[in-house]
This record gives sequence, C-alpha cells and structure tokens, in this order.
Amino acid sequence: MKKRMKKLMALMMVGAMALSFAACGDSAQTGGADADSGSDAGSGADSGSDSDSGSDADSGSDSGSDSGSGSILEGKTVGFAQTDSMSSWRTTETDDIKEFVENAGGSFIVKDAGGDIATQESDIRDLVAAGVDFLVVAPLEDNGLQGALQEAMENEIPVILVDRAISGEVGTHYTTAIMSDFVWEGEQCAKALMEALPDGGNVVIINGGYDSSTSTDRQQGFVDALDADKYPIVGEQDGEWLMDKAQSVMENIIQAQGGDNIDAVFCVTDDMVQGAMNAIDAANLTPGEDILTLGIDGTRAAFEAIESGRQLASCTCTPYFGSIVVETISKIINGEEIPAHITNEDTLYTKDNVDVEVGF
Repeated sequence: MKKRMKKLMALMMVGAMALSFAACGDSAQTGGADADSGSDAGSGADSGSDSDSGSDADSGSDSGSDSGSGSILEGKTVGFAQTDSMSSWRTTETDDIKEFVENAGGSFIVKDAGGDIATQESDIRDLVAAGVDFLVVAPLEDNGLQGALQEAMENEIPVILVDRAISGEVGTHYTTAIMSDFVWEGEQCAKALMEALPDGGNVVIINGGYDSSTSTDRQQGFVDALDADKYPIVGEQDGEWLMDKAQSVMENIIQAQGGDNIDAVFCVTDDMVQGAMNAIDAANLTPGEDILTLGIDGTRAAFEAIESGRQLASCTCTPYFGSIVVETISKIINGEEIPAHITNEDTLYTKDNVDVEVGF
C-alpha cells in the first residue's frame, strides 16, 4: 500500500499580504468567509486544479514599508498577546507583526503567555491597563479570554484576533478575526494521502489538543475527507503542539500498533511531523517509505523533508500577519467598515511543487 506521491496538488501560496475584506480568492480556494467555524470548507476541496490566482507567494517577507500604510500608526501603540514562542511559526508571526507596526510608525508591545491560558488572560488585562490603542491576540484556547477581551472592547480598544478563533461574539469580544480555513487545510492533506495510497491504509493522527479550533478543525477536515472504510484511524494522541511530545506519543503508538501496521501519520503541525519522523527513525523505519507523513504550516524544515522524500505533503498556514494587521488597523483609523472574519488563502505543497525558499 505504500506508494510515493505522484500527482501535483498545487494550491496558491499565502494571499494574506494583500488584504481582502472578503474571503481571499474565489470559492474554489477558500472554504468560506466564516473563519471561526470552517464548516463550509468542503467547497474548497477541488481547488488543487487551480493553482494560479496571481498572489505573491513571497509577500510575507516584504518590508512593512510595502504595506502602503506610511506613518498611519504614528503615536499609536499596538499590543500583541502571543500564545508562546515555542515554534518557528510563532516567532515568525510575532516578528512579522512587530516589523509592520514599527515600519508604519507605531510602537509595539508583545506579551508571551508561555502556553498558559491564565497568563494570556492576565497579559491582555495588562495591555489594556497600559493603554494600548489596538490589541492583537493569538488566542491560546477557545475559552478563557472572553472577560479580558470584553474589557478591552469596553475600553474602546479594537481587538483583532489572529490565527485562532474563540467562543465569543464579534462586537462584544473582538472587532475582527483573521485566520486560515483550518478545515480546508485538513482536507487537502487527506486528498494528498488518498492520492498516494489509493488502495487505503492505516492512519495515525497527532493533534494539538481539543481546546483549540486550529487543532480540532484541521483534524475534522482530514478525517471527514477520508473514506473511513479504506483509511481507518488506528491511533490518535495529543502532541501538545510540541516536537518532543509528538515524538513521544508516536513512539507509544508504534509500540502499541507495530510499525508494519501503520501506513501514514497526519500531524496538525509540521513541527509535530518532525517529532513523528524522529520516532519512525528510532523504530528502524523510513519516513516517506514505510510510513507516510503529512502536516500543516509550511515550515522550511517540512519543505526540506518533502524535497528529500521524508514528508509527503504540507499545507501552508501563513504566520505572516503583519501587513494584514496594519491594513486592518488603517481601516479602523479611517472609519471604514471592518468585516467580522477575514480568511487567508493557503497552499498544499508536495514534492512536485515544493519550494524550500518559501518556508519559514
């Protein structure tokens, strides 16, 4: 059943840098305008055939001066409540927002919650007390921040959620939410797996936990797109977003199931794919041959693994929010209407279309 990937499933690379106040791209590329639920993502399932929508794949690395914002944030302070700094995705996100805010003339304050929801709630209250003009939040979990976010909104501090949803109401807990269609991302990985293993196979899932829409939506998209009879899920564990933890749980699953009884492992992040591959190596098996590996985020390490054949596919989830955040703030300052949800475009990369230089 183990076969190499043999068909291009190219999608368009991140369109987040060119702000669109409807869902980015057409309906064949994004699952729906509601980034909180991702429930309509199925409409994007066939987008692999339309890879060219004219977006600039390298736009995330451009200088903030290219955002066209000039000195729009002169005299303004943007506070950022980040979940943690334990991955290249997170540090890239923080650095990009900082660059664009400062290049637009603003001051930037970042608070790092270190992966603790109570700390992030406290961080948000601290930023409100500090009198920031705008609050950007990457929510650690769906619940636990509503009170602090409502406090910010009641103090007339616009709240921009990035990369994750919360269980809350627009206008009460946040101004707008900018994120990818996580269900759609999972679907693309499922399609890549079915192309590589058309006869079916036993699948393992390593998620990031059940308290984050990112993890649950990606897993939902992946599982729902598979034929359950042909692709049974033989193991599922929480990798807690961490490479080391993913390695540990994959070692446990291999020991329980036997490496020969596992055909593929899907991790909801590429960092956890790296951990899973370490476990596969430790079991004297070969990633990409004995066990196929798939993930989401589009890291440079993942693209290098795809290029070498160790990873089957990676669907991007852009960490480059700097431009779109500054553009959104500019709209708020100018009194323009802001949509409740803005959906970023992402791209599936396989060995046929991977470009290591695009990874972060």
